[in-house]
Amino acid sequence: MNHIKRFILLLVILTAPSQIPTSCEALAQQQDAPIAVSSYAPSMPGDMVPRERFVGTVVALVFIVVAFIIVLFFRHQAAMRLEAAYRDLEEANARAQESARMKTQFIHQISHEIRTPLNLLAGFTQILAMPDSDLDEETRATLKKQITQNTGRITNLINKMLELSDASSQTRLERTESISALQIASEAADISGISTARHIDLDLELADAAANTITTNKSAAVRALALVLDNARKFTMPAGAAQDAVPAHKQRVTLRVVKDAEQVRFVVEDTGIGVPPEKAEQIFEEFVQLNDYYDGTGIGLTVARSLARRLGGDVRLDSSYSGGARFLFTLPS
Repeated sequence: MNHIKRFILLLVILTAPSQIPTSCEALAQQQDAPIAVSSYAPSMPGDMVPRERFVGTVVALVFIVVAFIIVLFFRHQAAMRLEAAYRDLEEANARAQESARMKTQFIHQISHEIRTPLNLLAGFTQILAMPDSDLDEETRATLKKQITQNTGRITNLINKMLELSDASSQTRLERTESISALQIASEAADISGISTARHIDLDLELADAAANTITTNKSAAVRALALVLDNARKFTMPAGAAQDAVPAHKQRVTLRVVKDAEQVRFVVEDTGIGVPPEKAEQIFEEFVQLNDYYDGTGIGLTVARSLARRLGGDVRLDSSYSGGARFLFTLPS
């Protein structure tokens, strides 16, 4: 605002008519000096501004206007850069806060995931170790099954943590093993536990070419698909329900295998809680768990995508599907 005031003041000063001739004429009349007046009058007739001074004033005004516009332009550019930097800082601060929140939530989740099976293992082991325990064979078999399941749960969690350390790696995995897509699907279903989950009806749909072999890394391919299936198993179960509970209405998970000349596609389609389309990429970030009422660590899909991409494929969410969630796991043929 001060710049505008100064500009207007300068403009008034430069364009104001000169008062020197009039003042000189009045002074000469007061001193009875007509000769001085007559000699001065032809060079500066009345209050007229000389042509040279007018041109100079116009040039000066143009220069001032241009300079003023340039100053305003650079001030505007600086203000825009400052505003953009402030927005970037706010976004970075929001991401840092969200990252801290997710890491805190991850610590709570991981503590729960470890503590629960450890407590069960300790209790079951104490029961079996009691010298005077009189347990029938069926009870002993049940306890052993629980011990095996919870031991596997801890082992699976540790494996996920180890795999997470390589999730950001860009190193390609060696693909030297020949295996059929059917075998990958079968082993992944067993490892994930989805084939024995009591709340799920699993449908396996195979194309004729699924029995043909592909060259890949068997353990990585099976592991990636198992993590996607484990995600379907977990988020089709009612929140807080026990793993052995049999609901009144079973959920459905379909594992579809399609193969062509370029790639093999494993389509995992469930009828669970689904994923909002705007979260289609966020769910693949570390420690992201959209629903806090479900058990988990938020790293399974992160590891699955990392393994798939290091095999030359990918894992993504089909956001056009609205009946639950549909994940597409692809591998090169």
